[in-house]
Amino acid sequence: MAESLKEKGYTPVLHSWEDPSGRPWHSVFLGVYDDAAEAGRIADRYREAEGTAVFVKTLGRLAPAVPPAAPVTRRQVESPARGREEGVSEGPRAVRDEGPGVAQEEESGPAFACSGFIEFESFVNTGTSQKSFRDKNKKNEIRNRLQMRYGTDTLYLFSVSNMYWFQTYLNARADDRYRYAKDQRVSRNLTLSSQEAELSFDELYFNYGRGRFRLRAGNQIYGWGTADAFNPTSYFNPSDMREILFRDDDEDTVGVPSLSGMFFLGDYTLEAVFVPVHIPPIMAPEGNFWALSTDSFLLPVVVDDPEQLDANSSNCGYGLRLSTSRGGVDMSVSGYRGPDRNLLFLPYEVIYQGGTPAALRVRPRTSIVTLFGFDLSAALGDFVVQFEAAYSPDKAGIVEQKVTSLTDLPGLTLPFEIDRAHSLSYAAGFNYFIPMDRLIEGHTGDAVFTFEWFKAQYLEGGLYAPSITDIVSCKFEDSYFDGRVKTTVKGVFDMKHGGKVFWPEIGYDFQNGFLVEVGYAAIWTDKGSTWENDSIFYYFKGNDLLMAKVRYRY
Repeated sequence: MAESLKEKGYTPVLHSWEDPSGRPWHSVFLGVYDDAAEAGRIADRYREAEGTAVFVKTLGRLAPAVPPAAPVTRRQVESPARGREEGVSEGPRAVRDEGPGVAQEEESGPAFACSGFIEFESFVNTGTSQKSFRDKNKKNEIRNRLQMRYGTDTLYLFSVSNMYWFQTYLNARADDRYRYAKDQRVSRNLTLSSQEAELSFDELYFNYGRGRFRLRAGNQIYGWGTADAFNPTSYFNPSDMREILFRDDDEDTVGVPSLSGMFFLGDYTLEAVFVPVHIPPIMAPEGNFWALSTDSFLLPVVVDDPEQLDANSSNCGYGLRLSTSRGGVDMSVSGYRGPDRNLLFLPYEVIYQGGTPAALRVRPRTSIVTLFGFDLSAALGDFVVQFEAAYSPDKAGIVEQKVTSLTDLPGLTLPFEIDRAHSLSYAAGFNYFIPMDRLIEGHTGDAVFTFEWFKAQYLEGGLYAPSITDIVSCKFEDSYFDGRVKTTVKGVFDMKHGGKVFWPEIGYDFQNGFLVEVGYAAIWTDKGSTWENDSIFYYFKGNDLLMAKVRYRY
């Protein structure tokens, strides 16, 4: 394994030791780095390229065994060798520091590894006038996330599945306000959904690799782009918007059935992706606590399910990405043609009752789009600076019409017209790895501040502006007591329309598999002067939440 890493430009170090029973163990380190930012950048590059778990560890504190000569102030990036693993999270979306990531000597035959967690999560709404706890309690959910890998280094099957059960025995009324789908259905990516349960396979693919290339077939998630919150160059995977911002990071995108190939060409990496069928974004079904609730279009709004394009050659998605690293800067260029992952909420028709306008029907539409993207990431001391942008010559948009009162309804053209225009979207930000040990004596945790600005716009007039644009997102993370206490404070600000979300969380990791976490999310927003001036957060006014979670990792 170390020789293979050398061929790909890494500087691996093999460390061996024996446990108390005399059994030999081996760890492969990708290298030793002066700061966490640089180590994190290398880890992200490896995780994306290899599809294998990788961990950033501070020498002398987190590593299971460290050579005496190793400096304790540096970070190292460890890649688990194949074999027995303890707490290892496989796959490109693996979370750093999930476990020790140690392994026995490599074996010639296929190996099986699995890990995951089971958790209980509850939401209590604090932003309404409801008095009964049963009415305020909106979610009681059990989730089991299971990751499995079977095979050899060359050929293996990898799977990440999520099983959800809504627990009505705790509060039968909550079932009326939280449902996974309107009815039972099986999606094209093998997601099985009902009102009270769901099974999804966001990643389920065969992997075949031989040194200079890697091929995959099946459900996959692609981590294109460098931004933390909004990724203009993440073309393939639709969003799961059933809880807006409040799903875990590993739940907010949906896997797509696809073929992909990654080719290592000296200092360059080329990735090609083909998605034969369209998978639409997922929205909360009508009547759900998180369903769009708007009274700002003069009439009540009925939102249909997102459009799913027919399975034919004109609706396929395909893209290329060429990546390299120069002077400590990771960069890539990309291109894509296929279904746009951003929906158009098209006013379609007025619903009448007895000749009186009663509601407006809105249909979330999907269009085919061409996109060209660029992204970069650079480590500058304790900072990692990120930028990505996507340009389209044919982005679909809704043509503006004057709508100020009910008297304008008879003159409307319904459905609203769709036109195409040049567009540009970009995200810029940084991660600051705060040296808290220099500020607070004895501090042993890792503190990170993240800032990001996102903007999307049409380059011609006459079209309604994108619903999500001019967004600032911030996050501060820190841990204390050797990683047991973890705190996060998130803020999302709609700079154009004035909405904002404040979301602090605190958790305690017992370091025996159990984790408890509580958080609170407050949503502030005012109604705009016209419907198109409403903040996206206005549709969820009154949805303030108290959240609690208990998780056990296995």
